[in-house]
Amino acid sequence: MRLLKLRTSVALTALLGLCSMGTFCIWPDPGGNNGPPDPSTACADGEPPAAGAAGLFFSDPKGGATPLAEDASLPIEYGPQGGQHVMVAIRHHTRGGGVWAYRLAFEPEAADPAAPEPDPAAPEPDPAAPRRPVLEGSNTVPVNACASGWTETIAPVFLNFRDGGQADAAGEIPAARGVLRLVATPRDAGEKVSAEIPLQIAM
Repeated sequence: MRLLKLRTSVALTALLGLCSMGTFCIWPDPGGNNGPPDPSTACADGEPPAAGAAGLFFSDPKGGATPLAEDASLPIEYGPQGGQHVMVAIRHHTRGGGVWAYRLAFEPEAADPAAPEPDPAAPEPDPAAPRRPVLEGSNTVPVNACASGWTETIAPVFLNFRDGGQADAAGEIPAARGVLRLVATPRDAGEKVSAEIPLQIAM
């Protein structure tokens, strides 16, 4: 993944600054989902977004200015303490530097309202049949944005199995489908910017 001029001063300094302001505090996940890599940020070259173009978007995990394609598949990763997460790439253009809080969330795909109600007389599904896992999760990370330019961030989203997730007879688990959302808020202002994209998480 292409991340130039990696910044290492983000995690502790920004976290302490956010908590001291009483604005955003990020505590370890009590469910034990700690262990993925810390968020990383880098300043990136590029022209400012054109009028009407997005200044905040999910980017291709391979790096660069390419937006992540809708319905792309990201791999789930398993941490050393038993949790699971997915790493996402974000590209954000700001007019000046400063600490932002990125609130990331993966929401499972909603049921199709046009789908027929299940027949109570229908037989129980085959336990060996593939089942779509229902994943959900979130994370808030501090990001030290680059001054008047693009910031590239790689950050984890902690995930939990809400239901399902059983493997089929071949040991495979289908990809989870849903929407990845991001709300970015600067520490010293009330403005918010957001982005979202439908995607899949592959087991």
